[in-house]
Amino acid sequence: MIIQSAYTDRRLSERRLEISRHTAIPSLAYQTVKPVIHIAVNPDDPFLAERIAAFQSTGCEVKALYRPNWKLYRENWELPEGRKIVSRMDDDDVICKEYCQRTREAAPESGEWNLIWPNGYVFWRETCFQLHHRGIQFVTLVTDHDKDPHQEQHWQYHKLWPTRVVSNAVGWIWVRHGDAATSTLPRYRKVKKGGIDAKRIPINLRAILRAIADSGQASGNYREHRNQQLLKHVINQNEQHAPIHTGTN
Repeated sequence: MIIQSAYTDRRLSERRLEISRHTAIPSLAYQTVKPVIHIAVNPDDPFLAERIAAFQSTGCEVKALYRPNWKLYRENWELPEGRKIVSRMDDDDVICKEYCQRTREAAPESGEWNLIWPNGYVFWRETCFQLHHRGIQFVTLVTDHDKDPHQEQHWQYHKLWPTRVVSNAVGWIWVRHGDAATSTLPRYRKVKKGGIDAKRIPINLRAILRAIADSGQASGNYREHRNQQLLKHVINQNEQHAPIHTGTN
């Protein structure tokens, strides 16, 4: 499982770590088959030790990759040689309990394959919506080569690679919040659900809500997202240049 969790801004790093503690980390801890985690971190992250320890608490083997420069595509994930199954998730994502086990069971013994779970939930503004999307970010590659799901845009793989559906059951939750790198388009929020399949995804949604509160409200479209990111940038700049008041006697 490859994960990017590289931060240098103290406030952002702390917020994302708290979100991870209620999303990706418990998801990896309850997997019926544990993956090896290759996680890209920044050596200057103020919460580096806490972040690595949190992912180690999942019971998975953790290989930390120290990357001073964050790269979305063409990163060297230091994957093992030979045939392998390479999945990806963000540090604020949720996956179902049998995600890794069923993905491994679905992997063909030869050839280059893309494995997908096309059905999941979008958690947006305190509400779950069901989403069907063959190009969603939960991409798994079965390969004999040094390839990973960050070499192409994730929505392209089902068009470019031979693709097998692992399961049509709900497999994941895409958690949206103010620190998310992208927005969530309205067409992804059409099928409202009253809850989640808690037996297969034993996640505390109320705890997630508390964790994402400091990140701000999830945007509703890309224009709103850009405005929110601009506002955060201005606030950060002002905080960095604010005068220090020491007081007088």
